[in-house]
Amino acid sequence: MDFQFSIPSLPETPQCSPNQLIQLASNLPNATISIPSVDKVLEAIEQSKVDLVSKLDWVYCIHAKAQWDRQNIDQAKTTSAAIWKIAISNLWLQHQLLWRLALYYSGQQEQVLAGSLVESFDVFANSHLVSRLLPVRIIQALRSTQAGRELAKIACEQCITKTELLDTIRENLPVWIPLFSQLLEYIAPYFTTIISPNQQQVNWLLRCLDEMSDTQQIKAVNHLLTNVSNNIATNHSLLVDWLRNNYRNNENWYKLSESARQKLREWIGGINYSDFQKLVNLILNRLDLQDFESNQLYSRRKFWANYSNRFERLRILLPKTSQIAIGYQIQGDIDLLEDDGSDPTEVCIFDFGKWFVVEFFRGRGSETRLFPKNSRNEQILFGESALSVKRIRCLGGDKHDHVFLWQVQEFSPTWLKNHGILPNPNTQPSRNPTAEQLREREHKLERWKREIEYLEQEARVYAQS
Repeated sequence: MDFQFSIPSLPETPQCSPNQLIQLASNLPNATISIPSVDKVLEAIEQSKVDLVSKLDWVYCIHAKAQWDRQNIDQAKTTSAAIWKIAISNLWLQHQLLWRLALYYSGQQEQVLAGSLVESFDVFANSHLVSRLLPVRIIQALRSTQAGRELAKIACEQCITKTELLDTIRENLPVWIPLFSQLLEYIAPYFTTIISPNQQQVNWLLRCLDEMSDTQQIKAVNHLLTNVSNNIATNHSLLVDWLRNNYRNNENWYKLSESARQKLREWIGGINYSDFQKLVNLILNRLDLQDFESNQLYSRRKFWANYSNRFERLRILLPKTSQIAIGYQIQGDIDLLEDDGSDPTEVCIFDFGKWFVVEFFRGRGSETRLFPKNSRNEQILFGESALSVKRIRCLGGDKHDHVFLWQVQEFSPTWLKNHGILPNPNTQPSRNPTAEQLREREHKLERWKREIEYLEQEARVYAQS
């Protein structure tokens, strides 16, 4: 079989004479190609003509400075210092150098910046015009021996979380370097170095904790609980509330170490006891009490101090007269006690984990009642807004007196111990009473039993009416 191909036609080659080309070239403007060099940039700096240095010249100078230094060893540092001085007022150059310096301290070494420029950074950083800039402070942190803690310190001083920090510096520094991603791991260790943190610093800590992964947060909380003093916890109930809400009554509780769990119990108890103590002090100072009533309150404050680490929750119920006198001097779970004709008294309800303890401060009876912690009792004692003295007494429960010697070891402490409520560690037992004192107590106890029986009967009648 024969194949035939047609040859395509090609355009004619334009005919241009050499004279025409010469004429065209003669009409072009004169142009010179400027080849970047380190020497050219350094010469411009020396002659105070840096405005004539192009961005391309600067990029080449920064890139080639390490090689130039090897050929000009005696001028390496002085020329790099001169470049940093220019960067103080040249924002574009400043950005180029700081970006590369951050990469250098992340482990990329001289691939990004000449050693002489690294060593001369202080010439720039010590200038009062730039020393407080956030990117400069971060570079200072990156080159320190405790870079993570220094970054956490900066975040704390700026009151910004890791996410907010990276958003702030994103246009000025490479945010993907490893140390930035590890920043949250240094938050708790840094916070524990603050001797007396203020409320802003505590708020910052809580916002950082909320940004952490579950694993990071567990580690941080363990560190906080075992390294922050009880005084700090007492002064910052917001921190304790956050820990209680996130760790006390859910699966996270069992992810904490035993020492951390014990410390959290102490913190929660300390905050609640502090509220109880403040309430007693306010009553003593604001109400016109008889001596025996004041003594009752003093003895209660002293006694429950021995159980301060055990308070899980606290609810305070005040009669109208006390609420008016105290005003809003205390915070927390505080409600008005309904008037049912009982003697005026303040009531505190303590949550001790497995038991609720109800403490009547004053008046006839003036007892302590113990209720098992179940859903019904919890709903009534911590959920209902309308509670009165008689309503509480109608619930029954185990009860203990406050008559003579009630607080010594043989009586109220032993009663609580038998229900699994133990005092703080290292609590010293009270002295043993004499036989005469015991007889006096027994006499007063009989009178109290008759009185409490009458009050309970009165409460039952009230409840049925």
